[in-house]
Amino acid sequence: MKVIVSDITSLIALEGLQSIELLCAVFESILIPQAVLNELSAGSPDIIKIINAVGCIEIIRLEPSEQLSSLQLILDPGEAEAITLALERQFPILIDERKGSTIALQKNLTVTGFAGLLLLSVKRNVLPPATAQSLLDQAIRNGFRMSDKLYRQVSAAYQAG
Repeated sequence: MKVIVSDITSLIALEGLQSIELLCAVFESILIPQAVLNELSAGSPDIIKIINAVGCIEIIRLEPSEQLSSLQLILDPGEAEAITLALERQFPILIDERKGSTIALQKNLTVTGFAGLLLLSVKRNVLPPATAQSLLDQAIRNGFRMSDKLYRQVSAAYQAG
C-alpha cells in the first residue's frame, strides 16, 4: 500500500502520541477528505500545522455525489467523505469506527485501523514490536478504544512480526 485514505480516529491517536509522521514512514501519501480535516481542526487547532509539517498528507475536497449523499445519511461527515474518497480513487482506507469500517468492507474496500497501521509498521521494519506495543498501550491510555479480544490478537501479531 503506497497510498491510503484516512478517517479521523487514527490521526487523533497518532497526534496524541506525537507520532503522526509514522504515517509517512509507512505510506507515500495519505489522503484526507476536507470533512476529516474540519473535524480534526475543531478538536485540535494545531493539527493543520502538524499536517503541513509532515508533508505526505494531502487534503482532498470532494464534489457532491450520490455515493457521498447516501453515506452522509448513515455516517458522520468525515467517515462518509473518507469512504467516498477511497471508493472513487480505489485506495485502501484507514478507519477505526465499527460502523464505518463495516460499510467500507461491504463496499469491498481494503480496510485497516490504527492497530493495523502499527502492525504494518512492524512488518515493514519501521517500528520494533515493543515500540508498536508501547504506542498501542499509550493510545489506549489516551482514550483509543478497542475490544480486549482484538487487543490480545494484535499484541500477539506484533510479537510474531
